[in-house]
Amino acid sequence: MKKESKFGLDVLDSKKKAKEVHDIFASVANNYDLMNDLMSLGLHRLWKERFYQMAKVKSNDIVIDIASGTGDIAINIAKKIKNIDITCLDANKNMLEICKNRTIDLGFIKNFSFMQSQIENFKKKNKFSLATLAFGLRNFTDLELGLSNIFSSLKVGGRLMIMDFKSPDNKFNKKLYELYTDNVLPKLGEIISGDQKSYQYLSDSIKTYITPEELSVLMSEVGYSKIRSEILPGDIVSIHIGYKT
Repeated sequence: MKKESKFGLDVLDSKKKAKEVHDIFASVANNYDLMNDLMSLGLHRLWKERFYQMAKVKSNDIVIDIASGTGDIAINIAKKIKNIDITCLDANKNMLEICKNRTIDLGFIKNFSFMQSQIENFKKKNKFSLATLAFGLRNFTDLELGLSNIFSSLKVGGRLMIMDFKSPDNKFNKKLYELYTDNVLPKLGEIISGDQKSYQYLSDSIKTYITPEELSVLMSEVGYSKIRSEILPGDIVSIHIGYKT
């Protein structure tokens, strides 16, 4: 039986979802940082700083930044801790190329490596002490397999940090946020990049994404321990951390 996966409001065969997600991010790659501003109302920089604080990155950490996109998380870490070992992993060649060019332009050449792969196909064992995953889990074709592969790639004592969008718990705030993501965001995407469909997917993917409570349960089932989460101000983003013990 073919495995199926949520794709926005639809359910697709996992292979088809992987292709659709690849095409979407290839389409938005050159406007990805602007897209983040639109999706977050400009707050993503503050969220990423809190993400970094919670990670408690050490100079001897070996880091893998999963769904690295244009490299914001990896670059933020590299700016703060010189010569740290970082691998940027992304399934999308266009995104990874932008990430690589940004790191080179900023002078981050030593100890940076880049890998194009879906996390579902990633098979490293006991290599990393920190895995970061910001706004990428929603795009996995198999959440359990992806989280399991990350778990396998961590050394004992290593930790996984996840940050992603969530629907607000307050009904009024949820309605306001959905009005923005359903109506304003796709129109802005069309005006700025001529691509309404991709921005509509990003909006729809938030609606069908698992809740923070469900993610904590899934992480525990995969094998992570000492799991904790934090809802950031505004109630549209959560951060999770779990350890391999």
